[in-house]
Amino acid sequence: MSQVKGISSGESGPRPDGEPASVPTPEAAPPHLSAPPAPSERRPAGELESTVLAALWAAGTPLTPGQVQGAIGTELARTTVTTILSRLYEKGTVTRARAGRGFAYTPTEDAPGLTARRMHSELRKQEDRSTALARFVSQLTDEDEQLLRELLDGDTP
Repeated sequence: MSQVKGISSGESGPRPDGEPASVPTPEAAPPHLSAPPAPSERRPAGELESTVLAALWAAGTPLTPGQVQGAIGTELARTTVTTILSRLYEKGTVTRARAGRGFAYTPTEDAPGLTARRMHSELRKQEDRSTALARFVSQLTDEDEQLLRELLDGDTP
């Protein structure tokens, strides 16, 4: 296959019509050939769910996705908030009741209850629960260890 000098081969030199060939510089590259923009920073896993739950806990009353969106005060679309609430519902973290054509959502437990449930869930996933618990306890602060001892002894602080 023949190549036109200065175009396909990347060499500079006169074109067939006698005009000098120009080799595009990186600055002159068309936008569709330039490097893609850096990926946008993603939120940490669970951040949106935590934000939505915080809004529900603060309200103390069932909220619709639109009300949650207003309480959060972010630029999240209502559909995004609805998706987050639907996922929380599927996980059993919130309940829902009909409110007009949609739903109003209520958390199933408070923040400490949710944390405890998550801890139990992670522990259930472990084949070696003893090692998991031992490592958990070994990483406790002195204050948390003392509190745990009191709780295990039945002494409620």
